[in-house]
Amino acid sequence: MPENRKKDVTGTEERNLLTGKEGGSETEKNIIDIAWNFLSSMKLGIILLLVLAAASIIGTIWVPRDMYGQPDYLKFYNHPVFNIILALLALNILICSINRLKSVRSTLKGPSVAAAENIVKRSGETVKIKAEPAQAAEKVRGLLKGKGYRIFSSQDGDVIKIASDKGHLGILGPYLTHLSFFIMIVAIIIKFSGLVGFDGTFAGWEGETYSLGDVHGIQNVDYNDYFDIRVNSFRTEYRPDGREIKQWYSDVTVIDGDKQTDFTIYVNKPLVYNGIKFYQSSYGHQYVGKYSGSAGEDQEFILGQGGQEYLWDEGTNLAFVPTGFEDATKKVKLQIYKGQQIVDEVDAVLNQPVKYENVEVVFEGVRSYTVLSTKKDPGVPIIGAGSILLIVGVVISFILRQRKIWSIIRPDAKGAVVEIGGISAKDKRGLDSDIEEITSALKN
Repeated sequence: MPENRKKDVTGTEERNLLTGKEGGSETEKNIIDIAWNFLSSMKLGIILLLVLAAASIIGTIWVPRDMYGQPDYLKFYNHPVFNIILALLALNILICSINRLKSVRSTLKGPSVAAAENIVKRSGETVKIKAEPAQAAEKVRGLLKGKGYRIFSSQDGDVIKIASDKGHLGILGPYLTHLSFFIMIVAIIIKFSGLVGFDGTFAGWEGETYSLGDVHGIQNVDYNDYFDIRVNSFRTEYRPDGREIKQWYSDVTVIDGDKQTDFTIYVNKPLVYNGIKFYQSSYGHQYVGKYSGSAGEDQEFILGQGGQEYLWDEGTNLAFVPTGFEDATKKVKLQIYKGQQIVDEVDAVLNQPVKYENVEVVFEGVRSYTVLSTKKDPGVPIIGAGSILLIVGVVISFILRQRKIWSIIRPDAKGAVVEIGGISAKDKRGLDSDIEEITSALKN
């Protein structure tokens, strides 16, 4: 009894991609076949996507902290389990793409003329025309070409077979989409592996010069590529109400050997030098001055900003909390508390005393510092390229919808018989319209 073999719609027998053998039963499959089929399974891809989505949600809600108490996303997303999920997903996409490669090459090559018999039997229409078969075939070719179809034909005696297609480049859309996902996943794995680039923090006082080595968390940068940064000034721009902050500016100078470059960093405009980016992240001030409390003794103070450091007078239970500094007016924004209750807000001018009850405070100087998020991420251009590839793939998939039309022309007592049929997975309506117009033109 002849062996039953699975065929595709064009009548071509499927082959095992690894062994090259046609068909094949379960008993003929080896371990590599089983592993290959498992890794190329659509079910595996869907499961991995769901697991990845769940893990990402967990990583967003539960974020481990570093030694400074700051969110450490890298610690979560660099976990081996997370990377294994990504690697399996990338492998699944890659193997699926390899499996599609034969189909892609076949589609780009063109439809099989030999498949005409199968197609016209399944979905064909028959038209009789008063013309020789050769003339009828030439008319069919002209009609198909006028609609943008590629033409392939053969002749066996008096029978002429024609195969045609259009939108064949649309087969590249899903392929490019899969490839783009693979590229982006690999770039993400490389990014979170810590093998390239870094994500750190730089804090610098006005007037001070720092080496790139002072960046907290710096790695994967050759020492010979180090450069210095001088923080010239930090400025805060306020809105017209004088209280709401509009923008922060860090004026810096990059010193690379004999070369010096001035740059102003502000939100949404980072400094980029030698592939390293500095983003405006935060800022702070240090306040220097004197105060005399209820005890009547003058004391010097150095305070940081943000409510973590403040002046407190035990006798009056007053607390003086500096919350900001206005560069334009040289005023310190000061909140005064009585116990836990805020009792006054004052703009303290430098070197002018602020008195409340029996406590007098004088701010003599303010020193600013800037905090810059610093990173080197060579994977970003790769992810960008993958994103562009994804867009191109999606556009191609929607614009180029493949249609295939086959025709068989046979001689008839009164001329020729034309059988015509076709297939289209994504544009059945367009295919039917083309066949209807072609058959109508043949009848006239």
